[in-house]
Amino acid sequence: MYNTSKSPMMILEERYAKGEITKEEFDRMKMISEFNRFFSSKTLASTYKPTFVKCLLDLGDYNEYEGSEWVKSNVDRLTVDLNFVAARFLRYYHPLKFKFKLKQEATPKTIAIYRILEEYSTLIGTKSTPSKKKLSSEKFSEMRQKAIKDGIKPQVLKKLLNDCKIYTISKGSNSIEIKKDIVKFMKDNKKVLESALNHMISGYLEKCNSSPNISTKLEERIPRTVLGKSDFQKIISMQTSSCFYCKSEGTEFAQEHFIPWNFLYQTEDYNIVASCKKCNSSKHDKLPERRFLDLIIQRNKELSNLPMGYSDEFMRNLYENCRTEYHGKDKDLWSI
Repeated sequence: MYNTSKSPMMILEERYAKGEITKEEFDRMKMISEFNRFFSSKTLASTYKPTFVKCLLDLGDYNEYEGSEWVKSNVDRLTVDLNFVAARFLRYYHPLKFKFKLKQEATPKTIAIYRILEEYSTLIGTKSTPSKKKLSSEKFSEMRQKAIKDGIKPQVLKKLLNDCKIYTISKGSNSIEIKKDIVKFMKDNKKVLESALNHMISGYLEKCNSSPNISTKLEERIPRTVLGKSDFQKIISMQTSSCFYCKSEGTEFAQEHFIPWNFLYQTEDYNIVASCKKCNSSKHDKLPERRFLDLIIQRNKELSNLPMGYSDEFMRNLYENCRTEYHGKDKDLWSI
């Protein structure tokens, strides 16, 4: 019988000292204990820590063009230059800032990694998420160094060790050392760990944003879906075969997301309108004028398969949240 007032780590050490478990079992259980301690932490002050660990998951199967020169193999451990982490750090935060426009703080304050992405936005681009290979190139060396200096070192490198001792910091703080058995554990359990880390990140972001489906957005692999042919045809018929926005008649229409796809990140009947190609192209990722909101709310009263929880108020709140957090409250709304 073990004293339940002792920490799991103390109990584990006692069992090892008494010869009840082998060194290999002790090391593995200790490693699992560290990850459990991190995932049960109640003191998450930003998304930096889980994102840093998410970057380390790549150590088990990174591509040679994605920073292999920054990883040196020793007898029982890897020495990892922080450039390896910085390239991935920038990669993971890029869509959160530019594609989904998610705040990282509950206040107007901007975190360092967002400031860096904004500073180098012309170089890195904002419309598509850059690859790890691209961010590992010499072209982005200065940007990576800034991410290390202003974000990774002061905000996460040492602080993470208070919650999860899975690496040591090398002399000079420009690299870390991580045991190969930890790297193997992360590789073998990558999907589970990635899911748990995304859960931590989304939980924090939900406190700062009203944007829906944040956990789904973090997966990044969700394809843009469309309504079935028969469902969309019903919408076209409800609009008397004319564009929802400009009212021009036609035979070919685009499935247009009234509330932008990147904000809602799902395709539902209540948010889809039939749009002519000209209006669809012009509106793109913008929020339409409020008069169109009144029209779609009225149109939705005719839909028979609205999801549970839908109401006029729900649609209006969705519109206002999108305007505040995604479209931009001070930006002009789209109109024909």
